[in-house]
Amino acid sequence: MADSVRCGPGARTTCASAPSQFRGLSQSGVVRPHRYPSSRQVRYSIREVGQLIERDPRRFFNQDQRSVLYDRAEGRCQKCAVALSDGWHADHKIPWSAGGPTTLENGQALCNVCNNSKRTDMHFSDDFAPRPFQREVMFRVIERIHERQQYTVVLAAPGSGKTLTYQALATNLLREGLIDYVAVFVPRTALAEQCETGWMVLDSNKNIQGMCNLFDPMKRLGRVRHRVNETPLTSPNEHGSGFVSTYSALVTNEEIFMLWARRNEGRFLLVADEAQFCGAAGDKEDGGTKAGALIEKLNEYARHTLLLTGTPYRADNQKLILADYEPDPSNPKKMNLVCHAEARYSDGVAEGYLRTFELHLTDARISKRTLGDPDTGSGDSLLEYNLSDDGDDLAPALRDEKVWKPLVDRVVVKVRDKQKFNKSFRGLISCMQQSDAKKVQKYLQQQYPDLRVGIAVSADTDAPQSLADFKVKPMDILVTVRMAFIGYDCPQITVVGILTHYRDGGHLMQLVGRGLRVWKEMPARNQSCVIVAPDDPKMQGFLSLLREEQEQGLKLIDERETPEPGEEPIEPVQPMLSFVESAVATTTKAASNEVDVDADELLLIEGFKVMADSGEDASKIKKILEMAGIQVQQAPPAVPAPRTESTAPETPKTERKQIGDINAKVAETIRSNLYARGVKPDAPGYQDAVTRVTAKVNESAGYNASQANTVDKANSRLRAALALRQEKV
Repeated sequence: MADSVRCGPGARTTCASAPSQFRGLSQSGVVRPHRYPSSRQVRYSIREVGQLIERDPRRFFNQDQRSVLYDRAEGRCQKCAVALSDGWHADHKIPWSAGGPTTLENGQALCNVCNNSKRTDMHFSDDFAPRPFQREVMFRVIERIHERQQYTVVLAAPGSGKTLTYQALATNLLREGLIDYVAVFVPRTALAEQCETGWMVLDSNKNIQGMCNLFDPMKRLGRVRHRVNETPLTSPNEHGSGFVSTYSALVTNEEIFMLWARRNEGRFLLVADEAQFCGAAGDKEDGGTKAGALIEKLNEYARHTLLLTGTPYRADNQKLILADYEPDPSNPKKMNLVCHAEARYSDGVAEGYLRTFELHLTDARISKRTLGDPDTGSGDSLLEYNLSDDGDDLAPALRDEKVWKPLVDRVVVKVRDKQKFNKSFRGLISCMQQSDAKKVQKYLQQQYPDLRVGIAVSADTDAPQSLADFKVKPMDILVTVRMAFIGYDCPQITVVGILTHYRDGGHLMQLVGRGLRVWKEMPARNQSCVIVAPDDPKMQGFLSLLREEQEQGLKLIDERETPEPGEEPIEPVQPMLSFVESAVATTTKAASNEVDVDADELLLIEGFKVMADSGEDASKIKKILEMAGIQVQQAPPAVPAPRTESTAPETPKTERKQIGDINAKVAETIRSNLYARGVKPDAPGYQDAVTRVTAKVNESAGYNASQANTVDKANSRLRAALALRQEKV
């Protein structure tokens, strides 16, 4: 143990006459520091503190207390989660020497290593090597906390590592004694589950897996559990832990989250991930949302708030919550987000964690019919034009099978190209609506029977599991509607097919970002992302956005023109009824970060690739050929590459899902047991028998299904159910 007690940010003492910067006695009798303490920390020796406080006459926990602490910790160290061995330590959260009482409320079960390492001048051995962006975020947050600033705004392109950034930040703040917990909010359930399973989970052998292993287990962020409406959100016996939830759950269960925030005021880091999903609280005209207003309330109780966003504005072009804006020097009418740390797409490419891209743009010929007006005697008219010149009818054009099928075929070809480098590479196709996605899935299954195709749409209850499985099981293409989107992390995706008409710059960057993350299994320089999309003007604008990498990040692109001031208003005219009669895909061109490949060149290069059995990007081949001065020749169509199957690893599950699966096994075991004894579902009194056996299982285990809120407790019920096989009902 260290021989001093720090009385500074995050420290606590029960001293009734503590220094003046400590005030605010809580219900538990613990004095907390002022919410915005000075960055200069004050230290008192144990002897000096002892003169200010009255120590508990009982220094050591008795055997009964030790048993309770062990059971409450479920046999694991409450700092590093390692299994407790003989000689584990019953530790005081507030040191006994600093006035901490020898009570269960102030006790925790620690392994020898963690308890012996509890000192303020610790040095940690981490394997985590932060990117420049991540290092900047951690530095800026701590700097702003000491400057008494309440929040930090971070603008980061998809794939920059935002999740690991706030997990590493929380670990550093815990080590500095600045926080006790972390509260994370995300826009989707899949992201919440990904946060939990990606950071720290226990495998079937109860070994700790996840990114937490990059950090010294002596002191790091503990379990971050997905919570919806469970209480408590964090266990009072697990300091240094946290929870993750969705904005929707926050709105639905407001009181649960607000009560937790009030009880832990000044002791937690609040993280609003993908903060563009929270509008500024206030008038409806300001784009305010309920979730945004609640995040602002939580911010009032947090030690500090971290806002992470991929775009400087919401999708409706409104401001983000809490954030500040300033006029653009080049355009005073435009307001720029004031961010404290930033990671752009170009930064990711330069530092080797984001891929370069090649965009394949397929044009289409559209036939638009306008019905005549019988009153004027005008007949029907037919207008034909190219999609690349006018994208107003993009949505109906994409629903014509003569447009979307060629785009889907190109995705398949590009996926097979990528699989020549690594058979684990795969593709993603994003559709407008669920009916469109199911048509695409059916087409792929019929046209390419050897293709492994998955689908994830919100109407399917198993969609979250399908998203999780796609990341680890042998697959080729996933078809989805806005689900494999914000924060979905599957770096094996190297081809992205865009069959949607959404052209907001932030949306497109988030979607394309699913294929931009570098996969650690291969050198970054050998990886690129192929984007397959329709050749409409706004998609061309997005290409320019990617290439130019504008300073303020991702903005809304190609907004519709508005009338110039002073223009004469035009008399409203009843529009004639028009509809897209047909559309057909025509030519395809390609463009990368640096090189353009026109339709004729692309056709020749694709043929050359077949002859050489190459999976290389067309833009790279063109660049090589131009340097060598070589002309290409026409070639036959591609031949599907052979495939070999591999064993899929197990998909990691959150604690909630593991408990749910075990409880389902308990119910099935009870039903099977009754069936084996001749008590069938259609027999009289069957439900009474189920109730009776379930009660016996609960009595034996000591928990019912709702009380079994940990994996160990759920397994106790399962063991009790299995043991009934040898007993009479």
